[in-house]
Amino acid sequence: MDPIMTTESRVPAAESQERTLGPWKSWRILLLANACSLLGNYAQNLALPLWVLSVTGSYTATGVTFAVGTLPVVLCAPLAGRIVDRYDRLRVFIACELLCAALVLVLVMGVRAENLTVVYVTSALLKAVGSASVPAVQALLKERVPADQARPVIAKFEVVFGGAMSLGPLVGAALADGVGIEGALWVNLASFLVSGILALALRRPGAESPALPRTDDRPRGQVAPLRWSGIGPRLRRVALAEASYFLFLGSEVVIALAVFKQSAGVAAAAGYQTLAGIGWIVGSSLVVRRFNRQPRVIWAGAAVSTVATAALVLSGSSWSWAAIVVVGLLGGAGNVMIAGASTVVYQELTSNEVIGRIFAFRRAMLNLLMTVSYIVVPFAGELTAHPAPVLLVAGVVNLVVTTLLLAPYRGDGTGGRGD
Repeated sequence: MDPIMTTESRVPAAESQERTLGPWKSWRILLLANACSLLGNYAQNLALPLWVLSVTGSYTATGVTFAVGTLPVVLCAPLAGRIVDRYDRLRVFIACELLCAALVLVLVMGVRAENLTVVYVTSALLKAVGSASVPAVQALLKERVPADQARPVIAKFEVVFGGAMSLGPLVGAALADGVGIEGALWVNLASFLVSGILALALRRPGAESPALPRTDDRPRGQVAPLRWSGIGPRLRRVALAEASYFLFLGSEVVIALAVFKQSAGVAAAAGYQTLAGIGWIVGSSLVVRRFNRQPRVIWAGAAVSTVATAALVLSGSSWSWAAIVVVGLLGGAGNVMIAGASTVVYQELTSNEVIGRIFAFRRAMLNLLMTVSYIVVPFAGELTAHPAPVLLVAGVVNLVVTTLLLAPYRGDGTGGRGD
């Protein structure tokens, strides 16, 4: 059985490395590389489906574009996790970023030829490669960041994610409207190249001091399969609470866009995601970064998300713009309070030798549940002709499930300090 749960969340060498290399060469360069990669991704993620819609006029074809962005993450998770846990994580991350740049170049050619098959296959391959890149980043943080600094560092990465989520769609839409879809694709290609080149500047553990012990203590042979029974009860409950949020409220964006499109117009619907990104940044900076009782933060995130759905239900034509601001900010803040605090718990309670597989499995599970939510909750809304109240019921159910799961651990926290 794999030692997934461990009380020794960082090896002592991480602190020696931080003192020797400094934060820039140990994790801040990785922060910049990750920021570049995310910004390019979000610029393309909106522009490409819009291009497919303009070329085909088919909402089904556009939906397929979104589907090929989620299914590869689910299917490739087992292999991606094993790669991250078996091979050098820094090399895996660099290879993924450079390979993604090459795939975007193929995507540019597919777009020029208006070949949907090439576009779909290349988009799926991009997500398949990304299924290894994302857990590699988390594994690198595990190796490089001392335990008492993990929470504020994770919060900084979440701030970067929120910034990319806010700015990326705006950049992508502006490029697609101004210079065409290829502008967004070239930006994404450049972002992968810059990310890979920046990562080359990262120092490997012990690179500057032979006296430092090796922090990478993973076995070099075959890696054993993960087992649910090997996960401790606290991590299980946190994982299930996070899964509950994505299952019941993963479709919040879809329903919010539908409601706002009817009341305040397309411009308001487009601005919703930017506001959610701002809420993500605020929640990460003011809550995840400063409070170390993670189960309580996750529960508070579920409560905030329920308030956001209530605001969505109450929104009417007379104050719909105010509702957009409230729902967007609260929705983004609630999301990061759940996802960010869960990441802290995963980092704290997962051992170095299995962290790649754990984070790959987590990402696959959340993508799968969010896909189910995209289908089931909006369908229930259409069936009842009241999509917003259906979402409110889903939010209340999620809050009840989260309360039951995390009640035994509501006072627990990590020893990580803020800054």
